[in-house]
Amino acid sequence: MSVFPQPEEEHSLEALRRLRRLQEHSRGNLAALLAQRAHAFTLSEEPPSPEANTRVQVMVYPQDPFVGEPEIRRIDAHDIRPGLINTRVQISAAAPAQPDEDGNYLYPPATPEFDQISAFYYTTYTLRMYERYAARAIPWAFPSPRITVDAHVGNLANAFYNEADRLVGFHTYSAPNGQRISTAQSADIVSHEAGHAILDGLRDLYNESFGLGSSGFHESFGDMTAILVALHDDSLNRRLLRWSNNNLNLENFVTRIAEQLTEALMQDSGAVTPGSTVYLRNAFNTLTLKPFDTLLYTPPDPLFTLGRQAHNYSRVFTGAFYDVLVGVYDHLRAEGHQPHIALVKARDLLGYLLIAGVECAPVGEFSFYDMALAWIGADHLMYDGRYRQILIDVFTRREFAPRQAFMDFVAKLDTLPDLRLPQTLNNALAAAIYLQETILPTLQLTPEQELIPLATYRNSDGCAYLTFFSSESITLQGTEYGAYSGTNLELFGGLTLAFDWDNRLRSVIYRPVTAEDHRQIRVIVRDLIEQGQITSVGATAFRERPPAGFVLPDQGKLIKNPARVDLIREIMDFVEYMQQLKTHVRLNDDE
Repeated sequence: MSVFPQPEEEHSLEALRRLRRLQEHSRGNLAALLAQRAHAFTLSEEPPSPEANTRVQVMVYPQDPFVGEPEIRRIDAHDIRPGLINTRVQISAAAPAQPDEDGNYLYPPATPEFDQISAFYYTTYTLRMYERYAARAIPWAFPSPRITVDAHVGNLANAFYNEADRLVGFHTYSAPNGQRISTAQSADIVSHEAGHAILDGLRDLYNESFGLGSSGFHESFGDMTAILVALHDDSLNRRLLRWSNNNLNLENFVTRIAEQLTEALMQDSGAVTPGSTVYLRNAFNTLTLKPFDTLLYTPPDPLFTLGRQAHNYSRVFTGAFYDVLVGVYDHLRAEGHQPHIALVKARDLLGYLLIAGVECAPVGEFSFYDMALAWIGADHLMYDGRYRQILIDVFTRREFAPRQAFMDFVAKLDTLPDLRLPQTLNNALAAAIYLQETILPTLQLTPEQELIPLATYRNSDGCAYLTFFSSESITLQGTEYGAYSGTNLELFGGLTLAFDWDNRLRSVIYRPVTAEDHRQIRVIVRDLIEQGQITSVGATAFRERPPAGFVLPDQGKLIKNPARVDLIREIMDFVEYMQQLKTHVRLNDDE
């Protein structure tokens, strides 16, 4: 038997020696490290890390009380100060919710404080979400840093945004079973109303227009906002993917908007089969754009037919938005992304496209086709046209325009002249000179109406937007306008230019007021007069159900009411709606 180490033993001994050397080395490093940390031996009071107290807990419903239970969410401490106020949002309440001893707001449902917190949290969340996508602070449409949120403004089944009152308001009402239902508890509804306010800050003239494009897009923007906010909740995302087996081409709870309101009306109508559920506006739809003259204000089957009423008409653009989301998600999945990552990436890409699309869009009158062009321009600006094929496929399928019209626009984008934006345009005069001396000659534009500088701004990503507007007046003449014959109203057109971080022109949308705008708006105003939605009394006297417009008696001028009310009963009689749905389902079953 040998007394000398065998090869295996020598290997083991060498490993042991190395381990001891590493241990000694570690102890030496530790001693040196402890010597450097002599300051740790102190009883002096030190402040906490700035990151330690920057988040506050709140209790809210992630989407809607009819979808799930309330959950804990977090918000930056500087965005929820005692009294429910921050730099951009403030609550209106006789007794605002107060934080507990730990600084959190964990009130249970069925308390007024819960409603306040929900309305305040989702209004703030929606604004911050869009400011991230816009890469800049988004102003309100009024000269004040804060918008007011009232979670208990009245007793109707609706919610609203009112620019004149600088307010988003939420009603609370009683269901037939005696349950008190607050629209402020629904993240869908709060984010929808906040979306109105945010779009008004981005494009103030949309809320001044009676046009079907601007009115319909305002409602669609609210619904698209609700979808984006829902997709920012990770618990909802995971539930969505699990429920759909990673297939977003299925109707789901994220595509359904305003579930809480419709649930209450279903109970009230008595026309619904127990256990069934129908939703007011569903982004998962197959509606396509139809010629204006074929649309009725209230079609006999509004669930399945496009109409001229703004909420009804909005569904076709919301459906296109969801189609693009699914298209991008499927594209990312095909590239190898896991479902959850693909969904989050698709959500953010759509958020950036939505905001950039609005900032590339016309400043005044427009159609859904014009907005579709703006989205393609936004993709050209931000992603160098990477997703234009998905956009064109969706917008063509939704019949916004023939495919060739989109291809012609793409060709113009790809051959834009090398027009550069000055590093600074400090005033309207400088913008007007730049327009006259550079923009109009280079782009070979000859506008019939004078273009007036509206805004110039650059976001933190370096992209810049330059807008100009024009206006013209029309007079309503004829017996169909009744007492309002002879009144005037203003229409707006304009030019929008988008420049990339190199100050290079990347998108041009010139959209003047057209003769077709005149014609359509005359028809829409006639509709509103027939619906009793035009008055000669100021809108502030109609907070709960304001009219669509009113005439200034001393000027003979018809102006758009800057309040947007989401009242379900304006869309259709709910009992009739339920009966039509049952008939439609029965006919489909027979087929």
